[in-house]
Amino acid sequence: MDKILVAGIDTVVGANLAAELAQRYHIIGLSFGELIDIAGCETDVCDCDDADAARHWVATQRPQWIVFCGPASQSAWSLPDGSHLRPEAAARVRPWALAAAEFECEFTLVSSDAVFTGPWMFHRESGSSFCDTNPARVLRLIEKEVADSNPEACIIRTNVFGWSPSSDTPSFVNSLVEALQNEQPFEVDCVCHATPILATDFAGILARSFEHRLRGLFHLGGGERINPFRFASLLADEFHLNPASLIAVESASEDRKEFGCGETSLQTRKLRKALEIAPPLIREGLIRLHDQYGSGYLDRFGAPLPLVAEKVA
Repeated sequence: MDKILVAGIDTVVGANLAAELAQRYHIIGLSFGELIDIAGCETDVCDCDDADAARHWVATQRPQWIVFCGPASQSAWSLPDGSHLRPEAAARVRPWALAAAEFECEFTLVSSDAVFTGPWMFHRESGSSFCDTNPARVLRLIEKEVADSNPEACIIRTNVFGWSPSSDTPSFVNSLVEALQNEQPFEVDCVCHATPILATDFAGILARSFEHRLRGLFHLGGGERINPFRFASLLADEFHLNPASLIAVESASEDRKEFGCGETSLQTRKLRKALEIAPPLIREGLIRLHDQYGSGYLDRFGAPLPLVAEKVA
């Protein structure tokens, strides 16, 4: 059984990736914040400011694949101001990319569609309609750091929605469902557009990228372009909740150039061709999201296994 090290299980992407793949792979999950327990995974906390931590974990665990789910993996729909994206994030990812190259394991960086803005729709990997805000520049800096440090790395831009592993850091979905259940007013952007994908759907496709040993830059999004307000309305319908408390708003920026406020939809043709897959539609993802809510899936964020180091280099 291949071993996967997921760095950043305190993110929506990292937690759901670990939970979804735990039955198929040996998962080592590291959090950069609070300890996150995920059923079937070995989890621990990693100090993101410790320059030697990355090499230590890779050397002792010897994974076949590292997936780095740092600040760049967080959806702009959940964290719209981009304050989590600071220049030091690029320095923090460098040791992971270097350690993967040193120990000859596959390395994937999960990045964001928020590098882009309009007016173009369905941005290609070669697209240059970049957002000019500081957070978007940090995203590009993180991607460049990984590409320069490990030319064999795979960089995946996406916009993932799903359940947060911690009630202290609710995701867009968590906050939305809670507001709808309590009939509390909830402001949702009705102009910006993206191609969001359910975290567990993303995990399944990402696993195929590992099996095919994909390298380079790829886009992985859902099969439909949608704005947050329409998404929230469809979620309310799927969860049988009253959408009356949803308030459609436009961001203050008239030219839609602020971080995550413009057009960030992704064209996924390159990845679809490489893996021979079709990205899921929004309704399909929301059906599975609702099933997770009532099936006990959220209970997977518990029941830790102790970490045991195997060997040290």
